[in-house]
Amino acid sequence: MNPCDDCPIDDKIYECCGRFPETGESAKLKIADGRVVDACPYLLADGRCAIYARRPLFCQMHFCYSYQSGSSQGAGYPALKDQWGEWGKNGE
Repeated sequence: MNPCDDCPIDDKIYECCGRFPETGESAKLKIADGRVVDACPYLLADGRCAIYARRPLFCQMHFCYSYQSGSSQGAGYPALKDQWGEWGKNGE
């Protein structure tokens, strides 16, 4: 089982899957609540990684606060959400 499966997609976009680490490439991704966000081209709308089994070394080495702390949510997105509003709101 992928330890990232239960991580909220907003945390993934903010903390680890906002771009493809080898190229910096991102793509528009429409997620379940209808927002369109910039994310790694290999991130699926349900939050799974399309290339998890062969993901780049950088992805494998990423330190994940959520996974290491045993929490269900990372520290990044929730803290910024209150300051910046929801990402992708109004199609931005």
